[in-house]
Amino acid sequence: MDRLRVGIALYNVGRHLAAHEPLEELWLEAPAGERDDYLQGLIQACAAVHKSRSGNETGAAGLAESAVGYIDAGGDTGTGVRERLAVDALVGWLGRLVTDPDLATRESPPEVRLGGEAVGVYDLTPGGVVAAAEAVAETDDDDLLRAALGYAESDLDAGDESSPFVTLTLDCVRDPTPIVRQRLREHVGRRRSRAADVEGLFE
Repeated sequence: MDRLRVGIALYNVGRHLAAHEPLEELWLEAPAGERDDYLQGLIQACAAVHKSRSGNETGAAGLAESAVGYIDAGGDTGTGVRERLAVDALVGWLGRLVTDPDLATRESPPEVRLGGEAVGVYDLTPGGVVAAAEAVAETDDDDLLRAALGYAESDLDAGDESSPFVTLTLDCVRDPTPIVRQRLREHVGRRRSRAADVEGLFE
C-alpha cells in the first residue's frame, strides 16, 4: 500500500488533517537524521491548512512558513518523494497563507499532483481505501466510520470488492453528507442485526 498516494488523495479531497497520518507514518520510517525534509514540508502544509480552517491563525501562518522552508530545502534523500510530487502551486499558495492566515476559509489550496496525476480517494486500491478511511476515522473520532470500515475489511477479505460498505466508506471519506452517513448507518445497523441473529442461533 502506497502511503504517499493515500496521503495525497486525502489532501486532494480536502481531508488535510487525516492526510498527515499516512504521510507522517511514511516520514517516520526513516531513521532520525535521514528523514525527508520535502515530505516533512508537505505534512506541515496539511497542518497549516487545517489550522487556518480551524481559526488558529498564528499556528497556520507559522506552519505555512515552516512548510515552505522544508519543501525548498528538501533534496533527494533516496525516497523518490520529490521526483513524484508537483507542489509549485501549493508553495505559492502557502506563501500567501503566511500573510493571510485565514486564507483556507475562503479558498481551497491547490491540488498536489503525484506522478502527474491529481489523485483522489476513488483512485486508490482497496487497501488504500482502508488506510484512508482509518486515517479519517482516527482524526475525526468517528465510530460509525470505524464500524463500517470493519465490515468493509471483512468483505474485502472475502473477495467482495463491490460491497456497499466499501462504496459508502469511500463516499463518506470523500464527502460525508447527511444522506451518505444515513445510508452508512442503515447498512451498519442491518449488518449488526444479522450478526446478532446468527449469534442467537447458538445460545
